[in-house]
Amino acid sequence: MFTKPCLILTTLAAMAFTPVAARAQDSDALLDLLVKKKIVTEKEAASLRSDLAKQESAAVTPVTSSATKLKLSTPLTEIELYGDARIRYEVRNGETAAPDSINPAGDTYQRNRARYRLRIGLEGTLVDDWFFGLRLETNSNPRSTNITFRDDTSAGPGPFAKNSDTINVGQAYFGYKGFPGLTLTAGKMPNPFVTSSIVWDGDINPEGLAEQYKYTLQLGGGLPATDAVAATDKDGETMVTETTVPAFVPTLALFANFGQFVYDDSNSENPVGPSPSGIPDTDAYLLGWQIGAKYTFRKDMSVQIAPTLYNYTGNGDTFNRQFSGDPTFAVVDPVSGLVTTTTPNQTGINSLLVLEVPAELAFKIGKLPAKVFGDFAYNCEGGERARRRVTPRKGIKTWPTRSEPASAAPSTRETSA
Repeated sequence: MFTKPCLILTTLAAMAFTPVAARAQDSDALLDLLVKKKIVTEKEAASLRSDLAKQESAAVTPVTSSATKLKLSTPLTEIELYGDARIRYEVRNGETAAPDSINPAGDTYQRNRARYRLRIGLEGTLVDDWFFGLRLETNSNPRSTNITFRDDTSAGPGPFAKNSDTINVGQAYFGYKGFPGLTLTAGKMPNPFVTSSIVWDGDINPEGLAEQYKYTLQLGGGLPATDAVAATDKDGETMVTETTVPAFVPTLALFANFGQFVYDDSNSENPVGPSPSGIPDTDAYLLGWQIGAKYTFRKDMSVQIAPTLYNYTGNGDTFNRQFSGDPTFAVVDPVSGLVTTTTPNQTGINSLLVLEVPAELAFKIGKLPAKVFGDFAYNCEGGERARRRVTPRKGIKTWPTRSEPASAAPSTRETSA
């Protein structure tokens, strides 16, 4: 037979091993019953209630860790941290040939280097369909985030200087996607166009504005399929049952992407009067216009094509010279024999209206994604670009500029390099 102290301890023990939610619901009723049966007094019941309340408080109080100390702004509804790092060793070989006028033809050069890359970023979602992104990365080169071991421009206080090991802002953008199918982005952003590595370097993050729209159509549908599923019952016997698999529905995604990117900022601008080179100093912009479609005809197979047109406006102050297609060449003074190395302008943006047509077939090999892709690019003003700036060379045909009569073209001009 239980004594009163033993019964009280048994009651406490039973409540201690009861789940918190059930304990909160049942403790008062149990204590009232014990008081009614005169097993415990009101004072003892009150003491038990106090002990149980302390236990419940300790059970629901979260354990504070370093991770829970991070405070986020109230409008921030989602945030994701990501990053990657890699290290590699590469060997490149090349052989000199015409039209190189500096090095002898047939000479072989080799480039050996160890490189590393580090990128870390975050993406977040704000209330009312706003989003943002920020990424830090090594190297200031817009077309590469790789750092070459010991390529520092300064020797520094020893052999392991750090002036090339810099961290830069690779992406910094925000946007809005509150309209159905439409995404608006501003800042230094991932490339918004469907393209390929043949035309666009994957490390380039254009700066400016982008508008993207996508609408997906379902093309018919099929009857649900049945699939046999094997399962083991509680006696260890295998049972085969049939389950309904949702039918695959082919889809056609139609999309349009537009971009207005600052290609070169002119400081200061002189949009009316010409610069010393004869070209106005105005901000240069790269404009992109893309429409495309992606047809998913099987669960893991799709085909996509996205014709795109790029054009430039303005001239900037870095690219405000006419393009010259010549490579770096040497000029020898016939009197003194002094050799001067000249590098023509390779970055002019005049006479550029580029049509790009990327296409791809995506599929899976087992569980691994794969694709076959290609890209076609054509400068619709390539003839004008060549007429303006290709230096005539011996045996190479040239074309007139617009100021020359058409009857003069084409011709072969005997000139020395």
